[in-house]
Amino acid sequence: MKTIERRSTCPINYSVEIFGDKWMLLLLRDLMFNGKNSFLEFRASDEKISSAVLTEKLNILLNEGIVSKVTSPKNASKFLYLLTEKGIELVPFMVEFLNWGSRYNPDGGPKSLLEGIKKNKKKAITELQDKLRSQRHSYTENRINAF
Repeated sequence: MKTIERRSTCPINYSVEIFGDKWMLLLLRDLMFNGKNSFLEFRASDEKISSAVLTEKLNILLNEGIVSKVTSPKNASKFLYLLTEKGIELVPFMVEFLNWGSRYNPDGGPKSLLEGIKKNKKKAITELQDKLRSQRHSYTENRINAF
């Protein structure tokens, strides 16, 4: 499993070493905005990430505590990746990326979320974070009840 060697203790460097490539941001997009949480769902994204790169990036997110890996309650041979609280804290950052990108690429993006951001950004962020927490809770609750 690949670990990140830190070049310095600078907080910006720390962030860049984790999120400094397109795949990490696209995985976060899929987790936060597109409701994806399985390996095959990530692979089906338009950008066509390779299995090897996807495995590497998911392992980094796991090692950094940004996602956790749980067994699917519907299929014991399938794993799901869920944002941890640390990952959910990235929602405002990703909303800013989404908002900025939609200004210069108005044809893309989740329309209902973008409309909510325009009306009340703080409320849209809070609602998205609450939804992700609820999703995480329902999967972990199902896992606990299965035993």
